[in-house]
Amino acid sequence: MKFEVNIPEYLTVGDYQKISMVDHLTDNERTVEITSIITGIDRKVVDQWAPEDVSKIISNVLSLMEIDDATFYPIVEFDGVLYGYRTLSKMKLGEYIDLERLCKNPVQNLDEIMAILYRPVTKQRLQGMKYGVRQGLKIAKGEVENLFKYYDIEKYDSEQRIVDADKMKSFPASFALGALSFFLVVGSQSLNSMSKSSSQPEKKTMNSQMNALMQSIGDGLGQFIHYQKLPSLTSQEIRVSSI
Repeated sequence: MKFEVNIPEYLTVGDYQKISMVDHLTDNERTVEITSIITGIDRKVVDQWAPEDVSKIISNVLSLMEIDDATFYPIVEFDGVLYGYRTLSKMKLGEYIDLERLCKNPVQNLDEIMAILYRPVTKQRLQGMKYGVRQGLKIAKGEVENLFKYYDIEKYDSEQRIVDADKMKSFPASFALGALSFFLVVGSQSLNSMSKSSSQPEKKTMNSQMNALMQSIGDGLGQFIHYQKLPSLTSQEIRVSSI
C-alpha cells in the first residue's frame, strides 16, 4: 500500500501538550499516538497500518523533534498579529498570581502562560526594524534588552487570556519554551535582587509573590525539562512516502 504523510513545519504548543500526555503508554501505543498527533491522521487509521510503515514514518517524525535550542525572541509576528513579550519589571500583581497558578503545571498550561507572556503590541516604535523569518513567524532582530524599549502591549485581562490561549495553541512550541526559559532565568535573578532590596511593605509583597511564583515553576520544572526533549519541527513541510 502506498500513501503520503505530510509532516508540518514545526511542532505547535497544542501538539506539544498532547504529546506530553502519552508518556504513560507502552512504547507501541506511544508511537501510534505521536504519529497520529503529528500527522493529523486519526488513530484508528494509523492502527490499520503495517508496523514497518509506522516505523518508517515515526523515525522521520522523531528525528525532527529533537531540540537543538529554544531561543527567546521579544517581538514576533504570528498569524498577522505583532506580539511583544511582557517584561518581568512591568508585571502587575494579577499577572504574578495567575502565573503562579499556571506554572504549577507548565506543560499543560503552556498556552495560557504564553497568553500572559506574549500579548498584542498596542504602540510601537519599530520603524526600520529588521526582521527575520523562522518557523513561519516574523522575528524582530536586535539585542533583547534594547527591543523591550520599542513597544507597549495590551493591558492584562484574565478573561481575554482564555481567548488568546486558544490562539497560542498554534504557536511554535520551541518559541514558547524559549520564552518560558527566559522567564525562569530572569525571575530567579530578580528574586535574588529583591531579597537584598529595601523592606518596604509593597516590596515585601512583591518579593513574597515572586518567591511563590518561582517555587511554583520549580515544582513543575522537572516535567518541563523532560518534555523539552520533544520540541519544534525544523524542516519545511516534508512528504514522507511509505510502501
